[in-house]
Amino acid sequence: MENASKALIIAGAILLSILIIGLGMFIYNQAAGAMNGANLDPQKVSAYNSEFEQYENTQSGVNAKALYNLIRSHNNANIDDPTLQITLTIGGTDFAAGATQAASTAAVTLPANTIQSGSTYMVTFATDPNSGYITACNIRTK
Repeated sequence: MENASKALIIAGAILLSILIIGLGMFIYNQAAGAMNGANLDPQKVSAYNSEFEQYENTQSGVNAKALYNLIRSHNNANIDDPTLQITLTIGGTDFAAGATQAASTAAVTLPANTIQSGSTYMVTFATDPNSGYITACNIRTK
């Protein structure tokens, strides 16, 4: 009788330890899934970027000014979140050239008159490889 009682206690301890290990793995997998998907919700990224992507490629000066104003108001609306600030470059051939406004500032302060209504502009965007959000915009004369 003593041996049967000890065998049941040992079996219960083994089952309890398996349950605790399984629960630990479940919690770990849930946390890992949340970390991996935190920045890459495709619908959220698409909705965020679609506001700006309509201005990509060749645009008239009027549309380029509208994009300038959109980025300015977007940066002002997201002043508390520096990851949502968009760097604006006007002129130059790439994101390294031209007059650049730092993304950390609350507003784009480049003079709006640098964009002429009668001109044609090439608009390009750069995205953050981790989040997928647009982080930079380049408006240059075509």
